[in-house]
Amino acid sequence: MDNLRNEFFHRLLIDSGIRKDMRVLDVGCGTGDLSIMASELVGDTGEVIGFDISQDALAVAKKTVVEKCLSSVKFIQADIAELPHNFGVFDIIIGRRILMYQINTAQSIGSLLPFLSRNGKMVFQESDCMAASFNSTMLPLHTKVQNLIWDTVAKEGGNIYIGMQLYSEMKNAGLKISLLRAEAILHTYESGSDLGWVAKMMASRMIKQNVVIAEELDVETLEYRLQEERKKSNTPFIRDMAFGICAENRK
Repeated sequence: MDNLRNEFFHRLLIDSGIRKDMRVLDVGCGTGDLSIMASELVGDTGEVIGFDISQDALAVAKKTVVEKCLSSVKFIQADIAELPHNFGVFDIIIGRRILMYQINTAQSIGSLLPFLSRNGKMVFQESDCMAASFNSTMLPLHTKVQNLIWDTVAKEGGNIYIGMQLYSEMKNAGLKISLLRAEAILHTYESGSDLGWVAKMMASRMIKQNVVIAEELDVETLEYRLQEERKKSNTPFIRDMAFGICAENRK
């Protein structure tokens, strides 16, 4: 499912004008997927720095970079509110599904602005819970699991409406919107889906937030049941509503 997850952001980066030699900052880089994607676009003469607060995620990212022999990518542990002053400035600041977890989105964007060069761009992708309302009644299990995921994120304090709010948040930060798009991410029986995998990864969080009990979720058989539902329904599943934005610093 990596291609399905990454295709939208790859096109977003291309259309935002990323090119060789640029410096890129990856916000909340996790295991480094976007950092590696950006490094392939800026080349060996460019530079990509990814930061995250999770040591475990960074360990995976660093291992992948070594295996791929990518000398232009580095990762550090840092918090978005306390970035090192010696970072310098970047041509592009990128992130995916990171703003939705910020307590104060405007404040987080503001903390990144000092590191964005004049005419530099912020390129972010966020999800929005609106997709949960689009799914066909022919996919009741998919709809149920998707709603459980969003309910968990909401109870954890995540902003499940951040996709629709990207435009106003970036404009309020004084940035000029140069690109804005939204796209339904469709999964079918043939394409497969990561919904079961995500639910399994989030199972302990769902239970902790009291949105479901372990017996009801039954993660060991969930993937098979989801696959069978897609097969029998013969209809696509709207897995996500992806929102992408490119906002330019004119200051």
